[in-house]
Amino acid sequence: MNQKFLAALVGLILIVSLGMYAVISGEQGTADGDDAHAHADEADHDESSDHADSPAPQVDGHDEEGEGGQELILAAESLSAAGVRIEVLAPVVLSNSITVPAEIKENAYNSSIVTPRVPAIVVNRHKRLSETVEVGDPLVTLFSRDVADAEGELLVADREWRRVRRLGREVVSERRYLEAQVARQQAEAQLLSYGLGQDAVDAITSSKEPRAHSLGEFTLLAGQVGVIISDNFRDGELIEPGQKLFEIVDLDSVWVIARLEIDDANTVNVGGRAWVRYENGTQKGVVEQVRSTVDEETRTVDVRILASNLDRNLRPGQFVQAEVENGANGEPVLAVPSDALVRSPDGDWVIFEQDDDGGLKPVEVERQRVIGEWTVIEGIREGASIAVSGAFFLQSELAKGGFDIHNH
Repeated sequence: MNQKFLAALVGLILIVSLGMYAVISGEQGTADGDDAHAHADEADHDESSDHADSPAPQVDGHDEEGEGGQELILAAESLSAAGVRIEVLAPVVLSNSITVPAEIKENAYNSSIVTPRVPAIVVNRHKRLSETVEVGDPLVTLFSRDVADAEGELLVADREWRRVRRLGREVVSERRYLEAQVARQQAEAQLLSYGLGQDAVDAITSSKEPRAHSLGEFTLLAGQVGVIISDNFRDGELIEPGQKLFEIVDLDSVWVIARLEIDDANTVNVGGRAWVRYENGTQKGVVEQVRSTVDEETRTVDVRILASNLDRNLRPGQFVQAEVENGANGEPVLAVPSDALVRSPDGDWVIFEQDDDGGLKPVEVERQRVIGEWTVIEGIREGASIAVSGAFFLQSELAKGGFDIHNH
């Protein structure tokens, strides 16, 4: 029995010893695993720190300084062919100007009205409102009792004059010869005074040509090149002498009437420069007249500007802004031709500056004011080489290269 007890005691001791060994081994493994994770985390942290400290790669076409990194490199031949001109930006002295609302009027010196000189009835209209006419174009055919009487008198006088002239001075008396000649001339003059043309009068008395119109009918012709801006009448209407049938205006030039305060008008000179600004552009003009009287209602002085209108951008009755040079010189300012400025996709005004390597880059500037064909700017240094013409070409070339002008 003692032997059995000893054997059981020895077995129990072995079991306890094995259990303690397993617990100690497990705790050591957990500690080793924690140390391994800690070393791994430290390694990852160090690697991340190394990546963060290393510089990020640059993207082509962009620059840390914004717009300055985008350069457009073009050969001198391409710039010259595109009309790009480079000049050094320097202060300029610009004449002061006055900007006021104005209205477009037809040039009265290049217009005319068509009216009958005797009572007449409208037979047929040949031209209509807004149509363009040339000199000699038929406008309207009228019938007049007075014209019919005058045509009859011309036919009688012409026949008598032909007979007397055929007989000659040897047969008829000098008095009768002169009376027949003068009667013929007076009958012709009467028809010419009624508005008939010389060709129409000659056709009445010519035996070789058929009658161009019925007795009493006559056609009024256009006396100038232009556009019909008024034709307020109807077929069959009785027209009195002096009543306006057509108004024809040559719109190649127009008047721009600007109303200035009295003190401002005193500084404007005839022959001075002016600019007419409308929604889609600007047209140059010249001061043609400064009225000597003051408008009784507005207490302003009308200044008349003559402006070319070959492109038909200006229409009588249109309201515009008129800028008139008043002759006084201002202080030196940094200004560029207005065509040197273009808008970026963001709507900002930019100008193209050339660096020492010949590259052209857009530089954002602020427009201060516009004086004539010049724009006063800020945001660029004096002495910079800039493109004073061809900015739209440069902008399009920059867009072709996939650049964003504002570099956003």
